[in-house]
Amino acid sequence: MKRDNINYFYVGSFTLIMLFLLVFVLLKITGRGSDADFYYTMYENVSGIRQGTTVTYGGFKVGQLVDIMPLREKGRTNYKLKLSVKSGWPVPVDSFVRVVSPGLLAEAQIDISEGAADTLLKPGGMLVSHPSLDMMAILNSMGGEFSSLNKEGLVPLLKNINKQVDGFGNNIPEIVDDSRELIAALNTVSKRLANLLTDENSTRLNNTITNTDKITANLVSLSSRLNTITEQLQGLVGHSSQLLAENSSDIRRSMQDLRKSLNSVSQNMETIMYNLDVSSRNISEFSHQIRSNPGILLNGKPVKDEVK
Repeated sequence: MKRDNINYFYVGSFTLIMLFLLVFVLLKITGRGSDADFYYTMYENVSGIRQGTTVTYGGFKVGQLVDIMPLREKGRTNYKLKLSVKSGWPVPVDSFVRVVSPGLLAEAQIDISEGAADTLLKPGGMLVSHPSLDMMAILNSMGGEFSSLNKEGLVPLLKNINKQVDGFGNNIPEIVDDSRELIAALNTVSKRLANLLTDENSTRLNNTITNTDKITANLVSLSSRLNTITEQLQGLVGHSSQLLAENSSDIRRSMQDLRKSLNSVSQNMETIMYNLDVSSRNISEFSHQIRSNPGILLNGKPVKDEVK
């Protein structure tokens, strides 16, 4: 009897130890037994998430959803989520929370998107929530849009096309006749083009295109040269303007001297003309004497006329 009691004691002790070990392992797995910081956020709809939902930071697991508290305010029900995050994990104040689904069959997760602010949010602070990215909701919305498009757009469009085709069928003979006339006209034009584009004319056309390319190249070269000449003329004009600006006082003085000289010449013009007239007469008389008696140039005596 005593030995049986000892065996029961050992079995019960072993069972308790295993139970405590199991609780410890579960706490380690869920993260509740470790040091953590708590943050809060608000959502209008918590479908797809529950207590124990994984909390990630840029896709990296940092904690879990601890509690969901419904709050009734202003006639509406919102849900306050308590998030458990690893102790000391930096969370900028402009970070935001979003419920995401990594895949179609994956469970929803609460992801904290990192902000750009240098200031960190203190534990117990409120994170801004953004609408969730639910693939099934997006697919449902797209299905509704396609259904609306089918009813409001495609069906009326098909009916209108059917009406147009029915009306078009009555005009098919006329369209066929017009098409034949058009094809005949196109054949006539193609024959004329074939007669026009002979080998000789094709060669001439190619030569014309080649010459046109050469003329274009020459025009481009001429344009470049004209641009160069224009730049040189602009430089010359600028240099002349600078030269005139620098020597304006000397030019003004020269003009004043020239004006004085012209005034002096105009005042003595009559005397100069008179002297020129007298000089011309003397030169005329002197030339007449030389023709009559060339010996005057040698200081000789005039030749006597022996004929009586």
